[in-house]
Amino acid sequence: MNQAELAQLSRETDSSEPGSAGALVSEIDLLRGDIKRLRAALPAPPYVELPPITDWTDRLAKHSSDQYETRSPADIQRLVIHHSAVPAVIGPDQIAHYQVERRGWPGIGYHFFITADGEICKTNDLITVCYHAREQSDTTVGICLAGHFDEEPPTEAQIASTAGLCAHLCGRLGLHATLGAIVGHSDLMETTCPGAQWTTGANWRGQLMERIAQLQTTQMRRRNRAIGHYMLFWQNAETCDVEAWNAAQKYIGWFRPVCGFSLETATHADFVTVVGDENRFPAETIERLRAAGCTVERIAGDDDTPLADKLISMVRHNQRFLTIGL
Repeated sequence: MNQAELAQLSRETDSSEPGSAGALVSEIDLLRGDIKRLRAALPAPPYVELPPITDWTDRLAKHSSDQYETRSPADIQRLVIHHSAVPAVIGPDQIAHYQVERRGWPGIGYHFFITADGEICKTNDLITVCYHAREQSDTTVGICLAGHFDEEPPTEAQIASTAGLCAHLCGRLGLHATLGAIVGHSDLMETTCPGAQWTTGANWRGQLMERIAQLQTTQMRRRNRAIGHYMLFWQNAETCDVEAWNAAQKYIGWFRPVCGFSLETATHADFVTVVGDENRFPAETIERLRAAGCTVERIAGDDDTPLADKLISMVRHNQRFLTIGL
């Protein structure tokens, strides 16, 4: 049962009666709120760079009228690993055609597809609720590896690419791999997917988790700077950009970056959000930050969208960066 069905059930039943469906729905809502609060209290997982990726979203078959529902990235709680259960030479285009034409789905049922040679294909946006895990689909990301893994595990290239993608998504979405954020399809429901080798035989689940931990540890060592994320605002000897500072308050409260007006301090950060257009911060400023090893994103208002609206939209979608990552 998805969130919409739970909400409908709650409306149709008396939530004040103990043991009623409405009361159970209310209890589920409270537990989900507790989970979100506990996750927010944990230290953020390291932000691992996105590995090379090919965008297939506009190449694949889609239903002529039906569309998938969408969600906020903040709703995502797990990454679910699948296998295609067909020969690895069958790619996402053929699978999308089958799922649309034979099953009547709005589109392919996965967010990512990883070929036998390790190519990562993006097949749906993260905000898409695609059909890969039944009632769990609205809070999960589906990652499908090409092949059938009952007798043999995935290729080394597939495991490496899957680990890189999962490590990036954990950092991007605030998920903790060691706390159950990465599961196999069979961990959620009655199915053999992603194959018998997932937890027995080759136990490639263990290999995957070890690779993810290595990537996260390496990233922490490589980018273990004094500041994780710095938000740089403009100032001169007489004044500062009060308007930008006020526009960013909800963003600051949600993502909690280190904030200030010092370019020198910003050079000690892993990631820098430069708040202001080229009149505030010329290209030379961006280049100096990059030369210091920072990953930099500039954000500014424009004629169509004021700065405050952009930042509030990022908060609503739990999107720390607009151009870094997916």
